[in-house]
Amino acid sequence: MLGSFSLVKNMFQVLLWASCLVIRITPVLPMALDPCSAYISLNEPWRNTDHQLKEDDGQPACDNHVDGEWYRFTGMAGDAMPTFCIHENHCGTHAPIWLNGNHPQEVDGIVQRQACASFNGNCCLWNNTVEVKACPGGYYVYHLTKPSVCFHAYCGHFYDICDVVDCQGTCSNPECMCSEGTILGPDQQTCLDENECEKNNGGCSEICVNLKNSYRCECGVGRVLGSDGKTCEVPMRCQSNAIEVNIPKDLVGGLEVFLTNTSCRGVSNGTHINIYFSLKTCGTVVDVVNDKIIASNLVTGLPKQMPGSNGDIIIRTSKLLIPVTCEFPRLYTISEGYVPNLRNSPLEIMGRSQGIFPFTLEIFKDNEFEEPYRETLPTLKLRDLLYFGIEPLVHVNGLETLVESCFATPTDKIDEILKHYLIRDGCVSDDSVKQYTSRDHLTKHFQVPVFKFVGKDHQVVFLHCRVLVCGVLDEQSRCAQGCNRRMRREARKDQETHLQNHLLTSGPIIIDRED
Repeated sequence: MLGSFSLVKNMFQVLLWASCLVIRITPVLPMALDPCSAYISLNEPWRNTDHQLKEDDGQPACDNHVDGEWYRFTGMAGDAMPTFCIHENHCGTHAPIWLNGNHPQEVDGIVQRQACASFNGNCCLWNNTVEVKACPGGYYVYHLTKPSVCFHAYCGHFYDICDVVDCQGTCSNPECMCSEGTILGPDQQTCLDENECEKNNGGCSEICVNLKNSYRCECGVGRVLGSDGKTCEVPMRCQSNAIEVNIPKDLVGGLEVFLTNTSCRGVSNGTHINIYFSLKTCGTVVDVVNDKIIASNLVTGLPKQMPGSNGDIIIRTSKLLIPVTCEFPRLYTISEGYVPNLRNSPLEIMGRSQGIFPFTLEIFKDNEFEEPYRETLPTLKLRDLLYFGIEPLVHVNGLETLVESCFATPTDKIDEILKHYLIRDGCVSDDSVKQYTSRDHLTKHFQVPVFKFVGKDHQVVFLHCRVLVCGVLDEQSRCAQGCNRRMRREARKDQETHLQNHLLTSGPIIIDRED
């Protein structure tokens, strides 16, 4: 009996243990498919970058059905997504979507890139993130997300095939070359666009926009590109006697803006802070550097002590420094008939910031050099005296001029073979020329007896003068040298060629010979 009880007890324990046993079964998941072999083809011809949307095309395309799958561009849609800005109303839609970044290599696996939608002149008005993979067959697949709004659609593009360099039997593997701005694709045949913006932002100080086989720099609202095409500057205008600076209000915030002379302050017009100042005031410094006249000042912005009347109650930066520079060339050519300003305008030479520093060649009524001929043509006889002068439209301290040459021609052409020099290399070459003492370093006044060129057909005279601007304190400048007959002929010839671009011609005056 005791043995039977023990057997029953052991059986009960086994059954109890079995009832508590938990059997765990791990499901076997299917392997993830390689997107290079599991993709959806996008082959609509309207997707191609060459397809421009027209009025008779009907409703623009919208990729609202594209949502989280892998896609490949095939057929007439193109080989791959374009990696450069596509203008609006292309690819069958209003806002075409392009890939803002280079395509990956096969070894890179799946990478993320920014996709941009172009509209209203903005190459990336909307953007989202997509995934890209280079496949062994030399093509690409894209994990595309649904656009946020319509009408947006993803673009395809046909890329060029590389040029095979003929090595004329001297090599076993001819080299495949792509044009500038493109790189060889993974299939070793297709030339893909190179996104220059991916390296150091293309050298742009603010916005870099990749274009087909090229790129361009852009600036934010209220700023403009500088002369180098890469840096962004506040808008400014250089005039002959003043500088105007327009600073976007979003750069200024609650700052008080002023120049080197703090009494010269900016005035708000609602969207910009405007500063207008003379070349002779507000601490403006005018220097001569190499072949340029440079006027400079410094715009400084510091936090206001009290809120302004225009509603500024916060600041977004602690200090603003904007160097302002206007550049003007030193050398000018002025051509004039005996009577100036009747069909003539001041000489305008554009500087780096649209600067002008004009001179005029005036004909005066007498040796007081105060009243030039304006309204009527003077009748000058051969025994009369001709009074002429170089007049700057703005008088700036610290500068001086040298009249390097003045010569007369029977026509308005500066390269006329028949010419008579009055001044050459800063020296008087016609002994009848007399120079008067001027009221400042920039103005030059002269007197010469009236003359005409030999021949009955030569009844008119044109006068041409070249003027060089220097710093008054520069003792080594060309102006300080004055008369210098040892100028090399080659240098003079090169100078004359350069100066033809800065030529004004007017007149002529009829010479009364009293025959």
